[in-house]
Amino acid sequence: MGPGQPTMSNLEVPNLEDSGSNWVTYKERVINLLTHEGLERHLYGTAPKPEELREVDGKWFTEEEPTKPLTRKGIKEHDAKIDIFVQQEATVREVIYQTVSQYTFLRIYKEETSAELWIKLISLF
Repeated sequence: MGPGQPTMSNLEVPNLEDSGSNWVTYKERVINLLTHEGLERHLYGTAPKPEELREVDGKWFTEEEPTKPLTRKGIKEHDAKIDIFVQQEATVREVIYQTVSQYTFLRIYKEETSAELWIKLISLF
């Protein structure tokens, strides 16, 4: 993805120069794009991750209701929340991946979350 190429909502983010010469512009454009798309909380690590389920004797429970097993519908709803969270994380990562060089990508891609990836990128520039 380069300047002039469409991204989410047809907003553009410039490619980050390895020299960091356009870091201020790049950073603000990424933040603005992700804010526009409702994904900025993933960038800052404040998007709530759905809680992990706990299995006991073949039944699934939440921390909020540790004595009430989830129904099949409840499990499907929980799985859908997890899927949405993971997809949103991937979208944030992809915006960054597509706008940095291979050199920079190799320095940041191992971070576990999009927020950690962003912090690592900031530390480089």
